Amino acid sequence: MGALPGCNLCGGSIALLYADCNDFEYFMTSPGRLHRCTVCGLVMMWPLPTREELPGLYPANYHSFEEPSKGVDALLLRRYQEHQAALCRRYLPRGGALLEIGCATGDVLAALRDDFPSVAGIELSKEACEVAWERGLDVFHGTLDEYETDARFDVVFMSQVIEHVLDPVQTVAKIARLLKPGGVLYLETPNIRAFDARVWKQRWGLIHYPRHLFLFDKHTIGLLVESAGLENTKVRSEPQSCGWALSVQGELRRRNIDRHREPRSPYYPALLLACLPLNALDICFGGTAFMSAVAQKRAA
Repeated sequence: MGALPGCNLCGGSIALLYADCNDFEYFMTSPGRLHRCTVCGLVMMWPLPTREELPGLYPANYHSFEEPSKGVDALLLRRYQEHQAALCRRYLPRGGALLEIGCATGDVLAALRDDFPSVAGIELSKEACEVAWERGLDVFHGTLDEYETDARFDVVFMSQVIEHVLDPVQTVAKIARLLKPGGVLYLETPNIRAFDARVWKQRWGLIHYPRHLFLFDKHTIGLLVESAGLENTKVRSEPQSCGWALSVQGELRRRNIDRHREPRSPYYPALLLACLPLNALDICFGGTAFMSAVAQKRAA
């Protein structure tokens, strides 16, 4: 494994946090183990996968690429996508330009393109890009590091993606360069200090091993966006029960009670609904499983 690196965010030393994480969604293995910075608290995987290894962590049936066509699953997904599109509309000025990083098959872009002249996306999965291209969407296949454009954006939207990138500090620095003066970055990511994360520890479903390479809390996500010179950062908890639901599903699979091999078991939508009231506990004891960070580039 080699010598441990310094913290990606503050340069502090890192120490082993969890050595025994398992993947009970896609049943993949990885040499990476989770470490925590002893100074700022950022959680990171080491060793990290290479750029060439990244696509292999996302199988064709990855939940962001395969959309349910009916039932409670489809209803919940549709509501979530509508919520994401509404967030973009909140920050986009009339005639504004949007870049979505990690746009999957382009549902949010498709919901916005009739009202905004410039919506573009970036997506790592070739299969997801092909679906987006068939819909006539402007989507780049690759990573933000590989994306080159002269365009500048009023909003960069990045939901459940920053935890997947190989270098979040470099990623946010490039986002800052792509924003227009006064432009807004919206990030959404799991909160490693959430109540359910502290209850489930290494069995927490949103560790999403081995695909979540960095995990943040409200302090470290604030440090991250401020490292790029962005201002007026607002971090808040977002109502969401999938941390609890995925943790319960994973525990049932760990105990061999649930023997399903698909990412989500048939009972998962009901579990999501049943766990929603636990958000009240989350708010009282550290926040919910998801948090959002909104920051702005200084106006010229």
